[in-house]
Amino acid sequence: MTPRKQLSMVLPLELIEAIKQRAAEQGLSITAYVANLVRRDLGHPALPDPLEMAEQLHQLQERVDRLERGGGEAVDLL
Repeated sequence: MTPRKQLSMVLPLELIEAIKQRAAEQGLSITAYVANLVRRDLGHPALPDPLEMAEQLHQLQERVDRLERGGGEAVDLL
């Protein structure tokens, strides 16, 4: 795990509320949301979207379940 350190800052209340709302909409913690914004601004690689990753994992699990049940049809695993 990457070493982390806490950063405290003072922001306008309306900005804090907007950050909280957007983070929740994206299924992220406030820390993850702000870190992604900073990464993007600095040109660092973004982390995978957790909602997209969850959907991909769900689809893969469904495919594995079909294979384990012996569905008989060919299943494209990629």
